[in-house]
Amino acid sequence: MRLALRFAGLALANVVLGLALSACVSPEAAAELAPTLSVKSVGGSRIAFQNGIPVPTFSYQPRRRIDLGGRWRIQTMRMDNDLSLAVRSRSLKPIVADAAGREQAAFDDTLWPTVDVPGSYDPPPATPGNGAWYRKDFDVPPEWQNQTVTLKFGAANYIADVWLNGHYLGYHEGGSTPFAFDVTDAILPGDINVIAARIDNPPWGTRQDIVPWGLTDWWNYGGLTQPVWIEATPAIYAARADIVPHLDGADIAVTLHQRRGDPAPVAVGLDILPATVDQSNFTNPDPLSLLPAGAVPIASQRLDAGQLGRDGTSQLHASFSLTSADLWSPQSPALYLLKVEVFWQDRRVDQLYETFGLRRIAIDTSSPRLLLNGNPVQYAGVALHDERVYPAVKGQPRGGPVVTADDIRIILEKANATNIQLIRADHHPANPLLLMLADRLGYAIWEEIPLYHYTPATFGIAMDRGIPQQMLSEMDLRDMNHPSVLFHGLANESTGGIEREQALATLHDLDRSIDGTRLTGQAAYGNQPDDATSRPLDVAGYTTYYGVFYGPDAGPGTAHALQVAHTTYPRKPIIILEFGRWADNVTEQEEQRRILADTYQAAAPYLDENPNGFVGATVWWTLDDYWTQRPGVKLEHFGLYAPNGDPRPAGLQAAALFSGGAGQGAKQKIVSTATGQAHQPAVQNLRFLGYLAYALTMALAIPAIILLGLLLLRRRAPRQRAVAS
Repeated sequence: MRLALRFAGLALANVVLGLALSACVSPEAAAELAPTLSVKSVGGSRIAFQNGIPVPTFSYQPRRRIDLGGRWRIQTMRMDNDLSLAVRSRSLKPIVADAAGREQAAFDDTLWPTVDVPGSYDPPPATPGNGAWYRKDFDVPPEWQNQTVTLKFGAANYIADVWLNGHYLGYHEGGSTPFAFDVTDAILPGDINVIAARIDNPPWGTRQDIVPWGLTDWWNYGGLTQPVWIEATPAIYAARADIVPHLDGADIAVTLHQRRGDPAPVAVGLDILPATVDQSNFTNPDPLSLLPAGAVPIASQRLDAGQLGRDGTSQLHASFSLTSADLWSPQSPALYLLKVEVFWQDRRVDQLYETFGLRRIAIDTSSPRLLLNGNPVQYAGVALHDERVYPAVKGQPRGGPVVTADDIRIILEKANATNIQLIRADHHPANPLLLMLADRLGYAIWEEIPLYHYTPATFGIAMDRGIPQQMLSEMDLRDMNHPSVLFHGLANESTGGIEREQALATLHDLDRSIDGTRLTGQAAYGNQPDDATSRPLDVAGYTTYYGVFYGPDAGPGTAHALQVAHTTYPRKPIIILEFGRWADNVTEQEEQRRILADTYQAAAPYLDENPNGFVGATVWWTLDDYWTQRPGVKLEHFGLYAPNGDPRPAGLQAAALFSGGAGQGAKQKIVSTATGQAHQPAVQNLRFLGYLAYALTMALAIPAIILLGLLLLRRRAPRQRAVAS
């Protein structure tokens, strides 16, 4: 209890410090650097653009590709954060002057040390908050001449300015989401090329206008934390393909782009193919590795995309009906493969592949409960940080971002041994490798944007700048085709009434306009179960630490809070997004186990699959220990597993209580099947036009008949009077 009081005091100190930081920087000092993503209406379709091109797919494509991972030259330094966040029309010249030639191809970086990309330049226990210049030279084959070349970044934390061969490409703000540049004019095929990136990662807690802004409970890994690569395509190519799944089919939107060129007639071919996952391919990022031998299309369609103009972008829509299809769920993660072919003058010029699953997450508001594919579900979950844990170093987590599928595999093996079904993927957009394996093995995912411990003031600053909106849009667009992602989280343990609710409503509406196939929620404070700010959202989520940071004890406190939450939201499922306790030493492990057992058992009678149930998920915080930047704390020992991989008593307790059944996709070796048929949009449109013409004809004919009848009656009346006289 003494330790609980100590940590409760620390939590209170964090709140006070947060309020103090809120007062340090006035809203008037907020950065003016604008988001780079925008949505435009093109031919009746809403298309996302960034850096002058339609936002592309960031999934692995079997195209011409150069992986820029490996060792990069690096020079860490203090950056001018105000300069980094200033409008580039004013700040680019000072940034270049400060660079002192580092952005130029000929700059001598031979004395710089090297660092791995993807990775970080400030892993723990180093002090985070510096910036860094990255540089790498690479060869480009001569056959890339006359190709359209795109440079793609999985993520750069936090502000990136990028040059290629001395040409300034642009900037991006936001630490966990992808961005891309068209580098066709800057690339040198058949020669050595040099990429330079200026990365600034302002220290958390020093300003209010970055996301996240202040106190956090994870490590701030700066640098190129996700892969960097370039792709080559013809001038006319498929930028992306977005699949909206249904239980009996799929709607597909293909975004086409032509770089320069003359107006050209374009056609698109679509094939839906079976897919299979097994032990040999589940970590292979190439979607073609999932194609069974001898597979034939389940359904196909070829569509006329019309004329694609110079530097033009268009979007083509198609629909398929699929009967007797295999649906995706954590217990049975069936996948399909979409093949897109682009034709110019009847010649195939580009291909694009995406994997997807058919599933529908919804809410039965009369219960209320979660429905996956029409069936009530409840998930036992665990939270992860995007951080390497194994192999441990001196009994501590290894540290650094997760960069390989094998890193994810090790983590998921621990989750599977604990009978986990749902993963809360950190406090920021999930690692794409986690989503790939969750799709294939079978885990439900909650991912979110890092509006963490926001206040009325910081909500206003962030939303006015538009950075949360950009982060959410980038996350939605990147992860559109991942069936494992069932939930989008929009804030965590934040304060404010109307300010928070308005921000959540704006983000919910944005999420619906881009995606619409996931449920939205937030993680509100569990000691305030009557918090009404989840009204605009689909589910009501809480962090619950009864018996840990506040009373009453875990069992009665959790049960009472759930009853109050259900009264507050009688038509929304309740989700416990955190419950947990640290175990800093062996003597505390029993108390950690007790908190897990008492909290879960208090929630058990209310779980969705029970009569009158309304709790959709319970998520333990966390699977593993992790590095943190909380004041006075370097390592958090909340893990169900110790850093050496051994389960703590709480981990064994979780395995005994949780029902499991997820994560078996590679062992099940599902080969998806269905009977498919393409809808014919043209026929449907003609039919609609026919109905419309019929309706208009009837609408005009009926008044005309009435008017004609009145005229005839009027003409007949004088004759009748004449006869009578």
